[in-house]
Amino acid sequence: MGNFSVSHYTRLEATSKGVEVTYVLDLAEVPAYTLLRDWGLDAKSPQAQLEQKAAEQARTWAQGLEFHSAGTSVEPKFLSAAIRIADGSGGLVVARIRSVFELAGIKSPLTFEDHNFPDRAGWKEIVIGSGTGTELVSASQGGTDRSNALTEYPPNQTIAPPQDLRAALEWRVGGSPVSRGAAKIVPIGQPEAVGPPPTAAPSSAPQAPQTAGSAVKNDFLSRLLAKDHIGWQWMLLGLLAAFGIGGAHALEPGHGKTLVAAYLVGSRGSMKHAAILGGVVTFTHTISVFLLGLTMLLLSASVVPGKVIRVLEAASGLSIVAIGAVMLIERVRRLRSAGHSHPHRHDHPHAHAHPHDHHHHDHVHDRQHQHEHTHDHGPQGHSHMPGGDITFGSLLALGVSGGLVPCPAALVIMLAAIAFGHTGAGLVLLVAFSLGLAGVLMVVGMLVLYAKNWLPDPSASSRHPFFRLVPVLSAIVILCLGLLMTGVSLGWVRPGLAV
Repeated sequence: MGNFSVSHYTRLEATSKGVEVTYVLDLAEVPAYTLLRDWGLDAKSPQAQLEQKAAEQARTWAQGLEFHSAGTSVEPKFLSAAIRIADGSGGLVVARIRSVFELAGIKSPLTFEDHNFPDRAGWKEIVIGSGTGTELVSASQGGTDRSNALTEYPPNQTIAPPQDLRAALEWRVGGSPVSRGAAKIVPIGQPEAVGPPPTAAPSSAPQAPQTAGSAVKNDFLSRLLAKDHIGWQWMLLGLLAAFGIGGAHALEPGHGKTLVAAYLVGSRGSMKHAAILGGVVTFTHTISVFLLGLTMLLLSASVVPGKVIRVLEAASGLSIVAIGAVMLIERVRRLRSAGHSHPHRHDHPHAHAHPHDHHHHDHVHDRQHQHEHTHDHGPQGHSHMPGGDITFGSLLALGVSGGLVPCPAALVIMLAAIAFGHTGAGLVLLVAFSLGLAGVLMVVGMLVLYAKNWLPDPSASSRHPFFRLVPVLSAIVILCLGLLMTGVSLGWVRPGLAV
């Protein structure tokens, strides 16, 4: 979710005159795109206009900063603001706005809370220090600056980012300054860390390694969308690139590969079923990204893309839980009904030991004749395996669940196309991206179906308890994957597990 992130940095420095506040927001591609669009500017606008808008925006953000000095609310005084814009992923830009405020003449203690962008993932850091002639008595955070004011994020991406949005400090005038954590640290309640640190930072910060399916800075699609005119030759190359990025994106952890494999292994699937599943995923993924992008353009002030995606992730996970539960109940019922004992023998693949009444060799059964079978005769004889349950409805439900959650990389491509005035080209590239994503799922499904040929002959192996349990086990896997996806989307389970 790095393309949607807004990172926060606040430095509170106690001085003999009060407290100086340095407040920095680092906006990734999507929020930076929305902010510049609301300003009516772009990355090529004159710096003076950008600085003016940044100062106005800093004053607006100051209303979301809550300060209480000795129990009394304090309004921060604006001093300055500066903006820096750098290239981001997919041809979009990132923006870093640094503002400085002053809390003059206030008394200790001071409490602080940041209410800006509460639902955005990102790096949220608070640093507390003191200046000359002032001594910190206690502080909720230390004086170590881990990100250098959001210009140098730690290279280890496995470290959970800080989520500090509240702080408290006490100080007294006189004594030596404290800026490196010598004060007594008194932590206050903080929200749990959510999401990875942002992947897009100004160009002065070291960039984290990009995964294979990400829309990256200065890649081919970025340069293509930045062109004033896109010829059909360039568009063809763009389609191939988007297809490749989508396929590489599907090879990353997640995206339902295990889900597709578990579904087809436990069912009587065919190549046609795998193709239908891929088609549904392609259609759903394309529509979800397009609708989310359109919603952002029309309702950017009230819609948080990250929250929308979490809701879609939860809905996808719950739908997969429902699919798995229904499959499990049905397959357990079939397993129990197939587990009956019948020591009879068949001398012919479909011979019956009861008489037939034939008229004129037409093999017309007597209307009074009744068959009493409790098992099926398949093309390979008697089968003890519970029957498969692939239907168009189940394929549709699984495909919609797999394509419901839009990929941030695809959304960046779409927004970049809109920003450069190539909306139609962006939609076509989005379809190619989704086809690449679904193509990998189709290949996974086909490989799983092809691997079934390596299994023993069903007529001989179906009596083995393990093979009889395969459909049930696959339903259990789908149910567990749905629970895992739901848990991750709701924040109950830490992300990073491949599904």
